[in-house]
Amino acid sequence: MTRASQPDHDHDPVRRRLLRRAATVAVTTAGAGVAATVGLPGTARAAPGDHLTMGTTNDAGPATTTLSLGYAGLTLRNSAGAPLRLVPGEKVYPQVLDSASGTVAVDPSGDLFVQAGPSGNEVNSWVWTSEWATTSVPVRPTRVLDSRDPDLRRTIVSGASTLDPTGRLTPGNPIVLSLDHLVRDGYALKGNVTVVGMTGPGFLTAWGSGTRPTASTVNWSAAGQILSNFLFAELGAVGGYRSVLTVQVSAPTHVIVDLTSLLVGHPSQVVAAGGGAAPAATPVDPAPAAAAPGEPIVIGLPNSPGVTTVTSAAPDGAATLALRNATGATLELTRGDSHQLSAIDVGAIAVDPGGLYVGNGSSVGYPAHAAFSTANATMLVPVPPTRILDTRSAAGRARLLEGAGRIDARGRVLAETLLIVHLRDIVEYGDGMLGNITVADTTQGGFATVWGTGSLPTASTINWAAAGQLLSNGVITQLGGYETVGGDYHPDVVGIYLQKSAAAVILDVTGLLVHHPESAVIKTPTSARTAAGSDGRRARARAIRQAAERGDRAVRADA
Repeated sequence: MTRASQPDHDHDPVRRRLLRRAATVAVTTAGAGVAATVGLPGTARAAPGDHLTMGTTNDAGPATTTLSLGYAGLTLRNSAGAPLRLVPGEKVYPQVLDSASGTVAVDPSGDLFVQAGPSGNEVNSWVWTSEWATTSVPVRPTRVLDSRDPDLRRTIVSGASTLDPTGRLTPGNPIVLSLDHLVRDGYALKGNVTVVGMTGPGFLTAWGSGTRPTASTVNWSAAGQILSNFLFAELGAVGGYRSVLTVQVSAPTHVIVDLTSLLVGHPSQVVAAGGGAAPAATPVDPAPAAAAPGEPIVIGLPNSPGVTTVTSAAPDGAATLALRNATGATLELTRGDSHQLSAIDVGAIAVDPGGLYVGNGSSVGYPAHAAFSTANATMLVPVPPTRILDTRSAAGRARLLEGAGRIDARGRVLAETLLIVHLRDIVEYGDGMLGNITVADTTQGGFATVWGTGSLPTASTINWAAAGQLLSNGVITQLGGYETVGGDYHPDVVGIYLQKSAAAVILDVTGLLVHHPESAVIKTPTSARTAAGSDGRRARARAIRQAAERGDRAVRADA
């Protein structure tokens, strides 16, 4: 990830791991005991046809063991710890990428790999975890800054002395707000920013921490206005404060910031929404079920035991069944044609074309919870505010694939013009983006539409009423693909269509919707992605991006 020069806590991998582990309720203490058990010296090899021996290392070599269970399952019981350990393999890539649907493995990074999709159309996926995934948590609308009110300026932890006597922010002087009382080590915030009481034209930029980016959050053209805009901004760190927002203006104005949602790795990080420890899990019934039909599982041969329960007899349940395969798939959950998710019990794990499911035992509604993964969901990743289009300069038009020939000498896009902007080196095969669109120097009333896929929608993203206006609005849109007149195909593009009026157009990106954070390549430059990390990490990144590519995502302006 980029911005190494900035004190941004979200990009410190050691700190992020500590945070995620502190925020979640996962039990992480079983691993040490498991490692000792698996690594016992002098254990006999379990050759094909031999029984598995509890508490020793069992090596099947290339043999495959099949449990033909029907609707029954293998039950692993350990009330005091983890019932199953999938041992990370150093060489699971690239073999696991070509495994059968239903394959489950843990890769060298400790992430859970699941091969989803129907047979013949498998999809490589990784289950979301609080180590790297994000989730949005809505909170009660909370005013975190109103520079007109001394009580609502208390969140300012840097720059308060630069305010004028009325509390207005002054040009070129950033203020830093701490949200530590609302969230612990947050990724980003969503909300609303308002400017009022300005003394002349100007703009405001909101970002996490570090150097001010060349982007704007809200713009105004004259004194005496009241304007608001949607705000999505990465949170940063300054000194001992771990969740801060920095605000800077180009002209004196009062500023109001209202919070409506927080982007975090785990909901327990949110204080404002009553976050905290997750409710205690329901205890497992300690009485083991009978293992039918009573025959031992034999390694390397088909087995049809009905329901088999493996119970740890070690003190305090210290033993765990560990599955180890350093060079490929660790566990394969085979989905038979007769398998129905409605038949799986509480805690049962199954795979269908959509991904990984965990049974909840419900007889009403859907009886299984789907696990979010890179196969079936996208997540929101904040990025430093980045300007990807400014039609007023040649440099600002560098990302245009179409429309550059319909911009006048003042940088205004002519009415009835389609602009295509690519996000290369920002995202690879993303699903969407969040940001801010600004129009300036309008010639008359009109509107613009921002979108990513299909024909031109009958909707507008920003509207203006007269000539000479300067207005901003938040934008969230899909990303699409585009084929130029010359036949070149470009993924990760966004289209902008102006109607009725010419205007200069500015587009800033502040967040990306992706299947995995590794697709947000602005955080990891190409040179670092190529040089850093193992072959396995690079193989995983390629698989994620290739699975996300869809060749039918063309942006079109015709109906």
